[in-house]
Amino acid sequence: MSKLSENLCRGALTLWIEVSPPRGISYEPLLNRLSVLLGHLDAINLTDNALAKVKMSALVFAAIVQQRLGLPVVLNMSCRDRNLLALKSDLLAAGALDIGAVVALTGDRLASQDSGGKAHARSVHDVDAMGLLKVVGELNRGELGEGKPLKSPPALLAGAVANPNRKNLKREVEVLSRKIEAGARFVMTQPVFDVETARVFAAEANALRIPLILGILPLKRATMASYIAAKIPDLAPAREYLASYADMREQEVRARSIEHSLELMTRLAQDVAGFNIMSGGGPSLAIELALRFSPLRAQLRCPPVSGPAAKNA
Repeated sequence: MSKLSENLCRGALTLWIEVSPPRGISYEPLLNRLSVLLGHLDAINLTDNALAKVKMSALVFAAIVQQRLGLPVVLNMSCRDRNLLALKSDLLAAGALDIGAVVALTGDRLASQDSGGKAHARSVHDVDAMGLLKVVGELNRGELGEGKPLKSPPALLAGAVANPNRKNLKREVEVLSRKIEAGARFVMTQPVFDVETARVFAAEANALRIPLILGILPLKRATMASYIAAKIPDLAPAREYLASYADMREQEVRARSIEHSLELMTRLAQDVAGFNIMSGGGPSLAIELALRFSPLRAQLRCPPVSGPAAKNA
């Protein structure tokens, strides 16, 4: 059992922070900012060209983070940007680098051209998230799919994503159940902003006996809150809460959101395996929240997870 897997199942509250790799090749400034989290986190969750914005390879930055900071990495992997051959190659590289976990993402489709006819990157999608979970399991079992067994298979902990905010929660739970059957060993969610929404979904995840890492998104500005409310339909249930930040100054938004997030995390600690603090465009607020929550989590316990979903893939 990997260290990440052990942390998820032992009953101690897990804390991750979501970070996007740098836009260019300079990584020292971001490493310096993340270094203050040593001793406060269980892992850094690295995004993979989130929102179709080009960043440094998450796999390369994961290796840098582990080497320089000694922090475990949870690596997001999108099926949008790689064919099946490249996905397998990167998964083997992740195993060789001792990356503890990968999160399988389908990734949004991209338009092949803009209105002026200029070519853009195209979506690949040889497989979707369900298919990628199965590929991780095959590689872990030493099955490369080329007629020859792997002599040194990886030991990757596979994760899935879910959205507790969807109106059709039954459908979301059904999809999650299929992802578990495909090989998911933990689930990481989109952000939640109220206790009731989180607890309803947590009850479903706990019934499926899979560790639940709840997404927490602190808000930096009123414009960020209004953008989420207007542009992200899947977070529609949070619109009333998001609208309450209208016309607030940045410092007021930051302070209120931090306190709200801390209250959420404290009240939900008994229902989940841990939290993934999302950066939302920049890591400063997520870092602040992680440092504020760190001394509190030692006093909090989450329910230990047992059964098939707690095993490594």
